[in-house]
Amino acid sequence: MTKLYKVGIYCRLSVDDASNSAKANYIPSDESVSIENQYEILSKFTMLNGWTEVKTYRDDGYSGGNFQRPGFLEMLEDARNGLINLILVKDLSRLGRDFVEVGRYTDVVFPSLGCRFVSVLDCLDTDGDNTDMLHFRSLMNDYHLKDLSGKIKSVLHAKMRSGQYIAAYAPYGYRKSDEDKHRLVIDEEAATVVRQMFEMRAGGMAYGKIAAALNNKGILTPRWHWAVHYGDGGCKYSKLWMYATVKNILNSEVYLGSLIQNRTGSRSYKDSTMIYKPESEWICHEVSHEAIITKELWEAAQEVNRRASRIAEGNTPPTPCLFTGKLVCADCKAPLVANRERHQRKNGTVKTYTSYYCSRHANSGRSSCTRHVIYEETLKELLLGEIQAQAEALELDEAAVLDKLQRQYISMDLGRCEDARKEITKLRRRVDELEHITAKLYEDKVCGTISEATFTALMQKSELERLEKAERLQTLLAEVRQSEQEAASIQNWADIVRKHLHTHELDRMMVDELIDHIEVGERFVTDGHTHRDIKIFYRFVGQI
Repeated sequence: MTKLYKVGIYCRLSVDDASNSAKANYIPSDESVSIENQYEILSKFTMLNGWTEVKTYRDDGYSGGNFQRPGFLEMLEDARNGLINLILVKDLSRLGRDFVEVGRYTDVVFPSLGCRFVSVLDCLDTDGDNTDMLHFRSLMNDYHLKDLSGKIKSVLHAKMRSGQYIAAYAPYGYRKSDEDKHRLVIDEEAATVVRQMFEMRAGGMAYGKIAAALNNKGILTPRWHWAVHYGDGGCKYSKLWMYATVKNILNSEVYLGSLIQNRTGSRSYKDSTMIYKPESEWICHEVSHEAIITKELWEAAQEVNRRASRIAEGNTPPTPCLFTGKLVCADCKAPLVANRERHQRKNGTVKTYTSYYCSRHANSGRSSCTRHVIYEETLKELLLGEIQAQAEALELDEAAVLDKLQRQYISMDLGRCEDARKEITKLRRRVDELEHITAKLYEDKVCGTISEATFTALMQKSELERLEKAERLQTLLAEVRQSEQEAASIQNWADIVRKHLHTHELDRMMVDELIDHIEVGERFVTDGHTHRDIKIFYRFVGQI
């Protein structure tokens, strides 16, 4: 019996593919490698081979060197679940242009998933003996990607060396010239703010205080300034000036008229991770555009920076505290950061305390949110008591605790889960029957037992039911899988908590093992008593 192939058609188009196709062979881009053209070719090829077209996966505007594409990942997931067993592409470059990754998928991943791979224009089929050229073609596609990356970098470096500004956005205080987008001209409104910032810094004001002053005046942040004056008026970023933003501006030589580019770059054409380059590779132009500040003002501000650096030289390097990375402000959701305080007692001894406070409040110069300060000892005592209470409850009646958590967190109860498993068994059996029916229909058609019209009618009816059953099957499998994961998570939480029944000291390992995060609210006074809302979110189960 001929094997029934359930085809997943994969189409990909990158921006470079579309633009290059318009230049090569006199073929308009919309007729060469377009998504629609790829699909039309592959759909006809599927029909002529008597295969069943199940689903089409599309990635429009994604590079062949990037395999984290939504359509591609969806196709792999469907192959793992058995929804498709043949992957069809127009040519090998549509799958990807990375020689190593393409080889891994065609030689290892697809066969492990039980998937046949066919590239139409390359005449490549992993089910036959014509795969000799597959790796050679993949290597040429990889070379094309490397060559294209090198040419783009060469053009960009040439522009940098000629003094052209190539970044997407102009630095705050400047805008791109209307006549030449590679030249910076002063944006007077923002430049006035930049001058004020340098004057405040030269006067000895701290970065956080400068941020607070700008926030109190209602001055737009750099991203919002660009959005309002040069964009669509909307911006997803914060409207608050922060410590880091102020520091970056006050240490940028662009405001002296100097242009320094090529400070960062990607590791390679296969790895887009950005890295800082050595100073020897920087491309500098000292008089590239009009300066916003004078050399004297720059030096005055830098002298303040140098004094601050000298003061910090003797400080010990920061070390992670017990709750570092675990505390969140309940109001603004910013992380709480640690602060070590030295308090001198009346007897002359010095006691060191660790406290945590809202980072947004600090970084905005105390112009946003509130401090939300909490001491580590207070939090340790509270959390240890909470963990011991949970451990004692498990020791007393574990079944009751787990049952309560299951009712609270598991999306499907035991009865529904068992019903779903029974339905899954029936659906799998019916899907297999429908696949055999489809194969038999093809055989009857080829033998002339049934007419073309009868074959088409029966095929449409069978395929429609199969797709419905398959979709229902995937839905139930996902629900049962989620329910099983939630049940396993609850058991994991119980196992970890139980072993800390007799623990009387909290350490970092225990915090990492048990706690996802803790929300800390601000203190408030009711009837003369101070209160604070603290919510503990455990790993695996969340808030209890």
